[in-house]
Amino acid sequence: MNFRPLLVLIAALQMVACTSVQPITLRGLDGGSYQPLAVDANTVTVMVFISHECPIANGYAPTLQQLHASWSVEPRVRTFLVHCDPDLTAAEARQHAVDYKLPGTILLDPSQRLASACRVAITPEAVVYAKGVIAYRGRIDDQWQKLGSRAPMASQNDLADAVANVLNGEPVAQPFAKAVGCLLPEPRR
Repeated sequence: MNFRPLLVLIAALQMVACTSVQPITLRGLDGGSYQPLAVDANTVTVMVFISHECPIANGYAPTLQQLHASWSVEPRVRTFLVHCDPDLTAAEARQHAVDYKLPGTILLDPSQRLASACRVAITPEAVVYAKGVIAYRGRIDDQWQKLGSRAPMASQNDLADAVANVLNGEPVAQPFAKAVGCLLPEPRR
């Protein structure tokens, strides 16, 4: 029996809107204010939640550079790296961005309002948000199968595939892929 259509239906039903009813405005390292969840119907927002203390998140810096470069030519894609560390200062985040050559717009979410709204629990964890719903949430790729076990290279590129699916108007085959990384620290209240 082919369960694939049933799995796709279940995955589609699991797509949820982020839980915030209020717009969430975050400060960027560039001094700007951003509302990552305020998008038009044609925009795909990619958010990767990171922590400067998480070695797995830091290890993904080259992958994030490659992904950002590939999406920077697509005007429908907005990308954000979201720092979730409650005690991280803007100066420390800037130094972290320099040290790891982090690309794109970097936001500070010390109270973890955006992380909570998108139900993110660890770093690095990626969210693809389009048309008012989370189309994908989970790992960047399958290079990390579990803590302490890193493959030499990824065999599945979940985040890149999810963005491509959404851009092509197709459902994401696996909209929730378990991410491996560091638990979010307690948020600032």
